[in-house]
Amino acid sequence: MKNLLYFLLALLLIQTGCGEDTEDPNPIDSFVSGLEGEISGQNISVNSSGIQAVYFSDQGETSGALEISASLPNSERLTFFLQDAQAGTINLTQEFPAVMDLGSSGLRKTGTTEGQEVNAVPPSFVRYSKSPNTFFAVSGKMIVKIDGDNLTLEWEISFKDAQGNTFTSKGTIKVKDFKSNQRPKSQINPPASNLSIVSISPDYGPAGTEVTIKGTGFSVLKSENSLKLGDLVLGEPSSATATELKVTVPENGNHGKFSLTVLGANAESGFFFYAPIIESVDKSAAKVGEEVVITGKHFDTDASLLEVKVGEKVMEILSSSLTQINFKIPEGTESGKITVARKGKPAVEGPELTISAEPVAVGPDVDAIFETLSGDLSFEEVIVNSHEYGPFWTLEIDKEKNILYAVGEKGLVSIDLSTKAITKVVDTSSEIYRSEIGIINAATIPQTIFAAADGNLYGIKSVLSVPLSPNNVFRLDLESKAVTMLGNTKINNGAGVNGIFVGTNKSIYIPEFASGYHLAAYDENLSNRKALIEGMTGGLATFIIPMGDNSFRLVRDNSINSLKYHTINGSEASGEVAMGGTLSAMQVGGQLTQPVGLDQTGGDIYGMFGGASGNVANYPQFEYTVGIQPGAAGNFQKKGGFKIKQTFEYLNNTYYVSSRKTFNKILGVDKDGSIYFLISTPMTSQGVQVAGPLGGIYKVSF
Repeated sequence: MKNLLYFLLALLLIQTGCGEDTEDPNPIDSFVSGLEGEISGQNISVNSSGIQAVYFSDQGETSGALEISASLPNSERLTFFLQDAQAGTINLTQEFPAVMDLGSSGLRKTGTTEGQEVNAVPPSFVRYSKSPNTFFAVSGKMIVKIDGDNLTLEWEISFKDAQGNTFTSKGTIKVKDFKSNQRPKSQINPPASNLSIVSISPDYGPAGTEVTIKGTGFSVLKSENSLKLGDLVLGEPSSATATELKVTVPENGNHGKFSLTVLGANAESGFFFYAPIIESVDKSAAKVGEEVVITGKHFDTDASLLEVKVGEKVMEILSSSLTQINFKIPEGTESGKITVARKGKPAVEGPELTISAEPVAVGPDVDAIFETLSGDLSFEEVIVNSHEYGPFWTLEIDKEKNILYAVGEKGLVSIDLSTKAITKVVDTSSEIYRSEIGIINAATIPQTIFAAADGNLYGIKSVLSVPLSPNNVFRLDLESKAVTMLGNTKINNGAGVNGIFVGTNKSIYIPEFASGYHLAAYDENLSNRKALIEGMTGGLATFIIPMGDNSFRLVRDNSINSLKYHTINGSEASGEVAMGGTLSAMQVGGQLTQPVGLDQTGGDIYGMFGGASGNVANYPQFEYTVGIQPGAAGNFQKKGGFKIKQTFEYLNNTYYVSSRKTFNKILGVDKDGSIYFLISTPMTSQGVQVAGPLGGIYKVSF
């Protein structure tokens, strides 16, 4: 019995020992790092090797921040940042632009100083990196659970793509021993940069210009970038990256800075300036010293920032606003295009402004020059010989444009007969003034000119003193001022005398006097000569009277009784028609009467005639008659008579200034029927007027 008790006791001890040997003093931890979830409808799964966690805590702190990154397929990455790694629920608010470039920083919180280093722990956020963009969660929540050293994070959040469409993500991520990789908070790399505008390009241009704005902290989601130009709201840009925005400058804006707002943060650019717009100018012609007003847009209230020119001459700006500039025309200004520029920027071009340069001296009162003998005549000064481009020797009137062209010894000018504005066309550097004998005077300058319908001025340089020069017929482009020397009428065919005509058929008609008196037609290049009239006797050509697009009258001889004409129409020329019988009313008393000039307007022919007693070579006082041949047929009707009273002294003798037919055209009629004529003093053998400043071009109306 005693042995049985020992056996039972031993068995009990053995069973007790076996029970203690099967118990594990260190329980098995089944928690494993990993991620399971979905994003934008796609399932995602990451094992522990794709999970990285960094715990940021400084010495003595009981809690810290946690950054968890999960490497997804296709180089995508999902990053969770917890400002304070404590158990609980974190409701996300949008702290950064929803979409930025891949690898871009977020946006520094409003109130931080540009360039300042961020030492504070950034707010909690979720970042999803997928080429080519980085997305920051705009809303949602994260639930954090902590079990000892292990952390579980459940999320359900929303993102926006670059088009503003929402996509979602949810799932669970586990981090085993989440504090194992510890670093100080100073090593936190916050996804934050300043919102700044570094540059705009271009910073000048018209409405419709696309401006590129470069800087930092922009949102790729266009709707998160709110732009203004000055006070004008532009809305979102046309394209956006984290460092570059593009915006089109609107029509209704004005100079100003671009201001950008992203999630409450603000940045401002340098100034953008609109290119000026010239809408109107209050006059098309003005005199030196006169004020001109430009109306438009995008000028400036600070006149010192603007530059106004007429041609190449800088104007004096008197005042300016955004819509108006007042300027004054300084001495030395010549006609040209008005331009307005912001200094340092390209200029914009406006209309042509014709400048009327004031004469060097204004001539005497017309009452001191002219004495009316009969009729209701009125006289008016047009330009005096003392003008800077005078004295004048030849004139021509373009009736369509109402412009008088005057050839002076020092240049060719145009005169707007509506405004009296005087404009230099060319000076003596032009080919039409070129002289083989080295001087320029009345014997070398153009003796006749014609304003053709093609916009060119045709003419013939004098044949008197340069008979051996190769070319004397020219074509002057009135817009470009380019001269084409067409050929020679001086040697083979004598010369043009008192006239040239160019038709709309482009034929050039020139009177000639070699081996008799002729009229020849040429093509536009002064080739293919065709004689229309040959072997005329009894007087060389005196005047050409334009009658139509391709028709004119060629008038011959020097006295009122012997005048005759031919009518030319295209390539046909009429026979000789006597004029003497139609001119009896234009006779000056019983004196020898000579024609000063004939011209036509409105189908009527206008004429001026003069005569004097005594030797006309001694420049006695002439008497003049003016009249009209209605319809270019029948008898001339006298409209009035006058004398020229102005005198000059020469070699201790007194003579009269006069208007006398020369080898130059000195009379024309405007579209309204007023006669313009040149009065002057005689010319020396050197081609210089003996009293050059006296006289000029005057207008007589009746």
